[in-house]
Amino acid sequence: MDTLQKIYRLFIKLNQRISTDSRDSNVKNSIFFGIKGPNFNGNLYAQAALDNGAKYAIVDQIVEPNNSKIIKVNNTIETLQNLAMTHRKNWLKKDKYIIGITGTNGKTTTKEILNSIMCSKFNTCFTIGNLNNHIGVPLTILSLKTEHKIGIIELGANQRGDITKLCNIAQPTHGIITNIGKAHLKGFKSIENIKKTKNELYEYIKLKKGTLFVNQQDKILLKLIKNYPKTIFYNCFDLTKENKTNHFNFYFQYTPFINLHIQELHIKTKLIGNYNAYNIAASITIANYFGICFKDIAKTLKKIELKNNRSELINTKNNTILLDAYNANPTSLTLAIQSFYELCKVKISKESLIILGDMLELGDQATQNHQEIIDLLELFDFKNCILIGDNFKKTKTHYQKISSTKKFLLLLQKTQIKNKIILIKGSRKMELEKLVKHL
Repeated sequence: MDTLQKIYRLFIKLNQRISTDSRDSNVKNSIFFGIKGPNFNGNLYAQAALDNGAKYAIVDQIVEPNNSKIIKVNNTIETLQNLAMTHRKNWLKKDKYIIGITGTNGKTTTKEILNSIMCSKFNTCFTIGNLNNHIGVPLTILSLKTEHKIGIIELGANQRGDITKLCNIAQPTHGIITNIGKAHLKGFKSIENIKKTKNELYEYIKLKKGTLFVNQQDKILLKLIKNYPKTIFYNCFDLTKENKTNHFNFYFQYTPFINLHIQELHIKTKLIGNYNAYNIAASITIANYFGICFKDIAKTLKKIELKNNRSELINTKNNTILLDAYNANPTSLTLAIQSFYELCKVKISKESLIILGDMLELGDQATQNHQEIIDLLELFDFKNCILIGDNFKKTKTHYQKISSTKKFLLLLQKTQIKNKIILIKGSRKMELEKLVKHL
């Protein structure tokens, strides 16, 4: 028996318990993987994991010799990935499916909405949070149980080849790219590389003769599918701008929550941001493909609320806040500003304020991308904007600039902001959600 087979047998025997943090409560009765990264070395915590209740520890660097509970491998990350591929192969049956979701923006939100709908009928397993990388995807696949019918797996990427690698691990039977835009340009270098990387999901699905779900209004995606026959299309139109011509299309209104119209159904949601209409339409299309009727979908949609700093509408004592500080890139920030402009037209009783944090990982294009955001703010004639971070500091603008979130928090202790409708958006590391309790 080789080492991988031995680990897999232990994995099944221990009821599929895997851990990567020796301090976490989940370490008890688990197989601990000593993951090594740029700023940490999990091998050093193998004995601590065992002391905290782990049954075995997988390492690629021996730190405690002569311990039968510690299993040495060549590379812990590759072993974790190979273990996931073995489990995925053993889990696969005719009536079981994996839906792979990628895209520059909207993949996490689409995953959350889709899972909420799908789990109303099926036993689903899905990516927790944004664990969508070379470690997170294997961990999600390893959490697939016999009783699960559908896995909803988010696939993230920072460079060429990432999606192909994750597809080989997750082996999706169905796939969707939410959109393709500017993000992680430091790693990708160009929008063309982003396009090729996201297309790796399409190429994998085509190779396996699976099913694709495609926004028919997205010209970039239409070019990539190249008339692939097993494609399910969806459309989503703004009802105030389009004539209702096809009752199988989705139509939305922004009030400021998204109201969706499909056939004779009028679905009032608790979701905000008109860009989310496309994430909802994609989720409905996939759920309906798997046999959930529109009436049942509507029942679930009415209850869904986005959390974790994603398009949250928060009413504080002093202001109304649209918190969208989960992440930011040039495409998502542009959409957020456009959507906020529409929101301000609905909520005309309050003066608008925009608080933006730096967009990170943009490489050489960072200053240009931030200047383009400034130009967009001026185009929409927003009067009150506060820009936080070193990238915005390099732009040419009359808007107020502050070097850090920490410094802005100090200012808020001296200045009270009242009766505003406020958009807060920036990259995760800017920690803009800390501003909310002071607004």
